[in-house]
Amino acid sequence: MRFWTIARQMLMVSLVLPACGRSPVDVFTLDAGSSSGDGGSSTGEEEVCDPELENCTSVVTLQRAADILFVIDNSGSMGEEQGVLAANFPQFINVLEGEQVGASYRIGIATSDEIGLRATSCRQRLGDFIWEGVLGPNDEPLFVDERDAGCLSACEFDEVPLSSTVDSDGNVVSGPWIERSGGSTNLPPGMSMADALRCLGPQGINGFGYEAPLEAMRRIVEENVDGFVRDDALLAIIIVTDEVDCSLPLQNVDTLFSTLGQPFWADLEPSPTSSACWKAGVQCIGGPGTYDACVPVDKGWDGLPTEDPNGSVLYPLDRYIDALQGVADRKEALGGNGTISVAVISGVPEDYPQGGELIYRDSIDPVFNSEYGIGPGCDYGMESLGDLPGIPPVRLKAFAEAFAGERRNMFSICSADYAVALEQIADEIAQLGSRSCIPGCAYDASPNVAGLQPRCTVFEERGEDAGGDLPVQACAVTNAGWDFPLGLDICFRALTDADQSTAWPHDDLTPQCSNRGSNLEFVIERREGVPVPPGVGVQVECVLIGQPDQRCDEL
Repeated sequence: MRFWTIARQMLMVSLVLPACGRSPVDVFTLDAGSSSGDGGSSTGEEEVCDPELENCTSVVTLQRAADILFVIDNSGSMGEEQGVLAANFPQFINVLEGEQVGASYRIGIATSDEIGLRATSCRQRLGDFIWEGVLGPNDEPLFVDERDAGCLSACEFDEVPLSSTVDSDGNVVSGPWIERSGGSTNLPPGMSMADALRCLGPQGINGFGYEAPLEAMRRIVEENVDGFVRDDALLAIIIVTDEVDCSLPLQNVDTLFSTLGQPFWADLEPSPTSSACWKAGVQCIGGPGTYDACVPVDKGWDGLPTEDPNGSVLYPLDRYIDALQGVADRKEALGGNGTISVAVISGVPEDYPQGGELIYRDSIDPVFNSEYGIGPGCDYGMESLGDLPGIPPVRLKAFAEAFAGERRNMFSICSADYAVALEQIADEIAQLGSRSCIPGCAYDASPNVAGLQPRCTVFEERGEDAGGDLPVQACAVTNAGWDFPLGLDICFRALTDADQSTAWPHDDLTPQCSNRGSNLEFVIERREGVPVPPGVGVQVECVLIGQPDQRCDEL
């Protein structure tokens, strides 16, 4: 590790990035000096840098590893969508492994029922693909059998037996997920990762009608009961649902059915329907008919907005944004990868957001509005009570935007297939393995110059037999974009534009980093098709003001 002697409370942060990426900006480069003074190093235990030290190092290691969690709506209208998802899982796996994320990844599956990870073949759970109940104000009976469309057409294996794997430290690891590590998997011979995912993915249609994908996600990644989340791996969350998030305390479900819940009952119903979830978590502007906008809002039992998180019918959205940001901070404090990827497949138009606009409008069928609260966000006019196209995901949209990157992370549940969505999600996971928010607040070496001028060095770590460490140059940046420096296959971009004050987008700090209080994000770019030797990483060293765990808005 290299150290610089710098003024008191100006700290260094090191990021070891894997080989790959995408970004721009001029960075003040410091010469690497010899080691001097005392400094912190990452040993897997959480560290707090001593403010009395002139040299302090916080180390974050980004590896080609990813923990990928699918949260899949298992309510009555999701059978066909689950079958489509399962059929397209091979494209997802192909991109992951083609992008070399296949060096180490694990995939877990959860339902919107908050029951944790589940890793059994859908053929063992065929009864879950039958739903029988009533819908509408007249309690019209409905029987749905999605055993073939939801499971049998995609899955070929009656069982998916999982074995243990060995991690990079030699520890035996097992859990309710599929995993590839070190070239091997936890699957039986003859079963591919895509085959297994096609059987594990479908979750059935007999789940709770008040879908809670955000709470299901939080329990797995924040509480980490199953040990699914690794400190050194990127965390990716993929939510698939055709309804709105209805994450709420279980006792509030009972209250909804009491007289206290009447402000959220449907107009045509003598008891709450799925529309209660819309009414309790969304406020629309304009209308009726077509609305100017619909935004997430916390409401109390009187039906009015409230700022009391304990008095809110649904759990406040901040509960989930803060949970993921807390997981990211904890992982970075332990020397791991704090990058978070979020994607949602739900009720947005198929070409959203490139050309399709999410329009909030009532259905032409008043019974549909009574059941779900509003008309669909995609395939408008094709809705029916038992087969809704997709309700606009107001809370999920705000959640996804808090962790947005350079690419879209919202996709349509109404698509005929999800191949494009899954390929783009997998590619984004691969690309995010080469970037990171700088933990803490980067020092501005030239405060009188517009924008942030950080003091950083970047070098590629190579063994002595490969010529030793090599400095990495900044990407060539123009107003039109960026390119590799002449004759080079690797460069870095430093993203510093938190408020989009420059005219070009290729220096924009992602919302994920600005929401976490960082003012600097690094991206390592590698020319496509150029092989990267195993074990090669990139290290970034930047001078900070304050502690690595201090936000810029705190300093």
